[in-house]
Amino acid sequence: MSDVSEPDLPVQPTPDVPPPPPPPAPATRRLDWTYVRWLLIALPVVAVGLALGTGLYIVSHAGVYAREESAVTQVPAAPRSFTWPFQLDRRVNILLIGVDVTLNNRRQVVNMSRADTLMLLSADPDRDRVSVLSIPRDTRASIPGVGEAKINASYAFGGPGLTIKTVEGLLGVPVHYYVKLGPQSFARIIDAIGGVEVDVEKDMKYTDTWAGLYIDLKKGRQVLNGDQAEQYIRFRHDALGDITRVERQQKVLMALFAKLKNPATLLSAPTLLRAVAENTHTNLTMTDMITLGMFALRLGTDDLRTATLPGTPTPLYWEPDRVRFQQTLAELFYGVDPEMLAATGIEVLNGSGIPGLARQTAQRLERLGFRIVRVDTAPAQLDTTTIIDRAGRPEVTRLLAEILGRSVITREPGTGADITIVVAKDLAATRTSKR
Repeated sequence: MSDVSEPDLPVQPTPDVPPPPPPPAPATRRLDWTYVRWLLIALPVVAVGLALGTGLYIVSHAGVYAREESAVTQVPAAPRSFTWPFQLDRRVNILLIGVDVTLNNRRQVVNMSRADTLMLLSADPDRDRVSVLSIPRDTRASIPGVGEAKINASYAFGGPGLTIKTVEGLLGVPVHYYVKLGPQSFARIIDAIGGVEVDVEKDMKYTDTWAGLYIDLKKGRQVLNGDQAEQYIRFRHDALGDITRVERQQKVLMALFAKLKNPATLLSAPTLLRAVAENTHTNLTMTDMITLGMFALRLGTDDLRTATLPGTPTPLYWEPDRVRFQQTLAELFYGVDPEMLAATGIEVLNGSGIPGLARQTAQRLERLGFRIVRVDTAPAQLDTTTIIDRAGRPEVTRLLAEILGRSVITREPGTGADITIVVAKDLAATRTSKR
């Protein structure tokens, strides 16, 4: 640093210069709107990307599903109910099967699981509704090739295929698809979305060291993680045992539905989709699942209806009450007043040339609560099953067409039965393909 001082310079007068303009305000508002616009553009792209990524993941794991299916009774091909782009064309019935773990006397897992949970989900695009019927696992049912037993044994004897046939025989309605969850599947799916909020109705504490079941929950509204949610739906130490457990399953299902409709769940979508792909087995395709998801997301909470198969408890079984469950099915799945069914006389004529087909069809309809007044042979054979409405009952004829398949419906005012069904060769082919 220099020690020489610079000479003082004369002071110059300060020119009259206007002050500089103030600095511009921070562009916070502009930045916020730019960010919002970016989000509006990016979110649909992210959603489509997630959907495509899910599809690729499921397709890449299709071999795993195929290998598992070969080991059980084959599931019949379902009629296509989905149209492009991602539209639900008609009602779809999906059987949800939750399997348990069976241990031998050495606490070793044996390859003979039973269906611990059975729920029949029905997605109805005509009424924009999803209906869920829970079937208690101790329900007495006739298992094809086995005989009468608890319905949960059907999975042990024949996997998804035999379980579907047993449920169809019990309820009289078609099952188009199934989704199977393993013992840990439900908990992993719940964890993938960050848990579900449930109002636990009482303190629950139970320990089964043999089965490795430990339940310890406190009363009150709370967010349950996967393990806690599984504890909640597995607790069955109540006066009604399994029936109360079924009610809890429905309660958690409603909570899961509400959580999935929350926009914040989009952030968990990759984890959720991976959990579903890795922990379920189904005959639904990737496109089918996306279609169902889009259908469900546009529904409100009131559009999800639940019920339990009516019946009475006995020492060994849950005995189904056929009269009451016919009414439940008609109202829950089809929106038809049971009194209207009872007031509608139906005749079934055999136009297929196959002996006994009309009688089998009539018996199936009677199990659903229809009033059959006559079974006979048609004057001529037909190629397509035809439903003739003589009394102006469009709700009933649509219900019949849905149960029997895509039948022809005609309106012919006249005397005789309110509705005539002429079963034809196409119905026989459908029944054969479902065996």
